[in-house]
Amino acid sequence: MLTYSDLQKCGDSEQERIFFIEGVINETCSSTAYKIASKAMAYYKGENPDIAEFEKYVYDLKGIAHLDKISANSKIRNGYYPLIIDEAVSHLLANGVGFENEELKNKLGNNFDDRMKALYREALICGVSYGFYDGEKVIQIPYLQFAPVLDDYTGKLRAGIYWTQIDPSKPLTVYFYEQDGYTVYVKEDGGSLQLRQEKRRYIVDYLENEAEGEYYVADSSSSYLPIYPLYNLTGKSNIIGSLEILISLDLMASQLVNNVSESEIVYWILKNYGGMDDIADANFIVNLMKSHIIHVEDEGSAEPHQVNVPFEANDAAYARLKAMLFENLRGVNHEVMDAGNLTATAINSAYSRLRNFSGMIESNLFDFIRGLLRIAGLNEDTAITFEYNETVNTTEAISNIIASAPWLGDRATTKKLAFLNGLADELEQIEADKAQAAMEQMQLLQQQMQNA
Repeated sequence: MLTYSDLQKCGDSEQERIFFIEGVINETCSSTAYKIASKAMAYYKGENPDIAEFEKYVYDLKGIAHLDKISANSKIRNGYYPLIIDEAVSHLLANGVGFENEELKNKLGNNFDDRMKALYREALICGVSYGFYDGEKVIQIPYLQFAPVLDDYTGKLRAGIYWTQIDPSKPLTVYFYEQDGYTVYVKEDGGSLQLRQEKRRYIVDYLENEAEGEYYVADSSSSYLPIYPLYNLTGKSNIIGSLEILISLDLMASQLVNNVSESEIVYWILKNYGGMDDIADANFIVNLMKSHIIHVEDEGSAEPHQVNVPFEANDAAYARLKAMLFENLRGVNHEVMDAGNLTATAINSAYSRLRNFSGMIESNLFDFIRGLLRIAGLNEDTAITFEYNETVNTTEAISNIIASAPWLGDRATTKKLAFLNGLADELEQIEADKAQAAMEQMQLLQQQMQNA
């Protein structure tokens, strides 16, 4: 495994650095973690590569496999994996990240909450995601296009390689990120990597005057690599341990459709007609379809049979595997929740596994956000909070909030009711309107007292 110490051995030799970059990219793309993450991303996109590649075979008397081109081979893809991933992201981040100091959040970019959702989603799917701070905002670096260079002793990220190529026939562009700047390389026409842009600092300062216009002054230095990783709870893709279930669900759904298609064929058992060949068999079916009449000789018989699809057994097994999938991935099975008007206790129980997972992975998100604040040179000790997003029994929840109002206080009660009613974005205006109404009421009382 190539690490940061191997990079240091390259010294100032550009050719050695290019060899190092190519080696890291090749190692990354051939690693088990990368292959698993690539498959997990394909399942998230609904491609389900395993069922797409599945083919049916028949075997002859010599045991040689032949592609079955006759039997039905439907390929049904389930969509449970993206549903579970999206709900996990929504549960933790639908209401955004709460900062004690909103100015700090704004310095990470106006769309920081959206970036966090994308980064958290990819961390669950791939095991880790990478956020890049460009001096104004946080940018997501796609996991499948990034090769980390780790420290030999601490395992921390010391450098990184990002590559992009819009088409195999187009140039490959590589960005090599180090603590003191980034270098750009390009590979064209199947050749090797070539230096395109020498190392530059991440934040460049400019000045402007009437004579020279805008001109380059100096590079702003930073003591941190501007890339920080966000890890899944295990540091690995959450599809591990559930991939086999996803494959089985696709196979079972596909096989059920195949069985239904094949059960439409009625087969016949003909007694004392051993002299019939394939042509005679075909003529028998043709004549039967035309006239619906069978001529049976003495001691002969013809019995129709139809394949019975074991639907109940298949359906029960499918339901059990689906339940196992939601349990493994800590998903909320909404089939149970949609059954009726559940109480708050029942809904709370349905979310228990997902809530526990969100609570445990919060520490990873705290570390990631504080890492970004540290890179940006901002105060990383600010308080950070998350407001979970869950389906609730609205009537019961409102009653509980109002009953708790004397202990929660006016601001906390207003905030909870606003979130519950989908008015989180209007919270500031609601509080301003309440303050204005209170002020007007106070002025009215004072006026009444003066007139008394």
